[in-house]
Amino acid sequence: MSFAVGAVVAVAALSGCASETPPGGEPSASVSTPKPEQSVAEPTPTGDQPAPANLPTDCLALGAAETREETVGDMTLQSNGEGFVRPAPEGATLALGCDWIVGDATGLLLLISTASADAVTQALTTLPAEGYTCQPAEDFGAQFCDLPGEGADTEEMIVARDDVWIYMSTANRNGRAFLSDIVQGIFG
Repeated sequence: MSFAVGAVVAVAALSGCASETPPGGEPSASVSTPKPEQSVAEPTPTGDQPAPANLPTDCLALGAAETREETVGDMTLQSNGEGFVRPAPEGATLALGCDWIVGDATGLLLLISTASADAVTQALTTLPAEGYTCQPAEDFGAQFCDLPGEGADTEEMIVARDDVWIYMSTANRNGRAFLSDIVQGIFG
């Protein structure tokens, strides 16, 4: 996907517009919404395995209060992230979605999903073909992938570890410190 198309898709998504088929006609994996009776099974830590993820449940309590205020404090929480089509592992279930926006071209979309660890690993292998650059994130034992946009502070970022997939896109707003706080809260 070209950067121009990616930027248009990001701005459209941040304004609440979503489609099942992005520009270019190739469908992306979609994130499904959890059913009330579904729950996420947490792995039991043994030996050298990392502790289970601590998934957030409230968009207005993410990260450190100061970082959250600096990043999205002037924005309106528009939706719960349902219906957005973004890179995601097969069978992903949306655990928390937050779509903040202010004005016509500034916003931040956060989608936190769960899927099997194998599906997360497989989905990571598809990102370079979509233009993402991926590398290990030394501070959280996760993979960090990013796709820069054309404008200032416009990018898509993915953090993935075990059975957790965190997607954030920003338009005209730097969300990296906020993402770091969110990841710290999830993986500690």
